[in-house]
Amino acid sequence: MNILEEIQNCPVEWKELGQVCEVKTGKNINKAFIQDNLGTFPVINSGKEPLGYVNVFNTQNDPIGIASRGSVGYVSWNEGRYFRGNLNYSATVQDESLLLPRFLYFYLKNSPKEIEKLCTFDGIPALNKSALEGLLIPIPPLKIQEKIVQILDKMTEYVTELTSELTSRKKQYSFYRDKLLSFENEVYQVEWKTLSEIAKYFGRGKSKHRPRNDTRLYGGNVPFIQTGDIREAGKWIENYSQTYSDFGLQQSKQWEKGTLCITIAANIAETGLLGFDACFPDSIIGFVADPEFAITEYVYYYLNSIKDYLANKSYGSAQDNLNLSTFSSLKIPVPSIEIQYRIVEVLQNFDTVCNDLNFGLPKEIELRQKQYEYWRNMLFNFNKIGERVL
Repeated sequence: MNILEEIQNCPVEWKELGQVCEVKTGKNINKAFIQDNLGTFPVINSGKEPLGYVNVFNTQNDPIGIASRGSVGYVSWNEGRYFRGNLNYSATVQDESLLLPRFLYFYLKNSPKEIEKLCTFDGIPALNKSALEGLLIPIPPLKIQEKIVQILDKMTEYVTELTSELTSRKKQYSFYRDKLLSFENEVYQVEWKTLSEIAKYFGRGKSKHRPRNDTRLYGGNVPFIQTGDIREAGKWIENYSQTYSDFGLQQSKQWEKGTLCITIAANIAETGLLGFDACFPDSIIGFVADPEFAITEYVYYYLNSIKDYLANKSYGSAQDNLNLSTFSSLKIPVPSIEIQYRIVEVLQNFDTVCNDLNFGLPKEIELRQKQYEYWRNMLFNFNKIGERVL
């Protein structure tokens, strides 16, 4: 609270970014260049993740990056040497006794709307260098800048530690899941059965009507699940981006809540359990276990453990995809129902800690991220008092 009072009362000079920084554009980059020059220096361009890693660099000690296309306005911090693409600007502070680079980074992160206002929207949003150089930057006393950086660095470090812990937990979860479901030591007696042998309901979704973009099919109250909805979901599919009308329902099939959905086109071998009754197209397989032989959740976990194997089976086709026969003939280990329940219980506990947004590490990260963003906004709430220096 003391620092907030200091911020409200301290003198602040506002200067354009181009006055206090050298703004530079990176160089053209393509996939062929990356493939021909594999190395250890990250390639930073318009996305939030490196495009790849190469053996040359064109940037050193210019940590602040601002995307000009794609994730336009996204601000990144990249220390050391790296290769900056042509869709990314660097903002290099000219006088660090006046403006701290880390302070500028946090301010730019807190100003997405201000940066967005500078964009042109002739087709694809674009951020021009001259417009970016005109962005007004607050410059409080160096002591205030240092305090703000110290606070936000601490919060950032804590979120980073939590995220690292979550990554470790997910690796641990994957290890124990694969170990439990490998049955290598044959501790439990298992039978190997095909999915069709243990299914109560098993088949592709239906979307008979053509053309598929007929507006009469959509806009009703029946959830219509697509491959993207499964990709974005966790264990349970809780959201959907499209609905069927009564007309759409008539030419499709509605699957019951708890059905295991498996994608066989686009994003391959993604899985999720329906959180509600829903329809889906023939690019998705539906599976409901016969309770005499299996638990649907057990099959969900097993298919997740062999996801890479299933995805690899699709490579080399004209369009990466799988078909129903691939899954009909797929044999999986089937222990007793009691053992399946025990395995599901163990993996469910891991899954909750790693992925449940209402519990555990994901929830803690969400809350800490919101706290960080709240205080970042408060710490940059400078009064625009005094003359604008041009």
